[in-house]
Amino acid sequence: MNEYLKPGRFIDSDHPAVVSFSRKNSEGKSHLEKAVSLYYAVRDGIRYNPFLDFSQDAAFRGSACLQTGQGFCIGKAALLAACARAD
Repeated sequence: MNEYLKPGRFIDSDHPAVVSFSRKNSEGKSHLEKAVSLYYAVRDGIRYNPFLDFSQDAAFRGSACLQTGQGFCIGKAALLAACARAD
């Protein structure tokens, strides 16, 4: 299973900004509480923008979504997955 939880091209869970964001926003004692906390942090903290340049890989990368503070469904989902995988 560990092979499938490693950082990837778009789910870049080893990016320092993603790790920091994940640690800051994973509140709670249980895994469920931490996951819900991360979900709300991404949902409410990253602006939804459907007008990104989708010809650029950055529109789909979790860390880029975090750095710009905006993303479309895929970028925000990649950020949430990266946060869940981050240490």
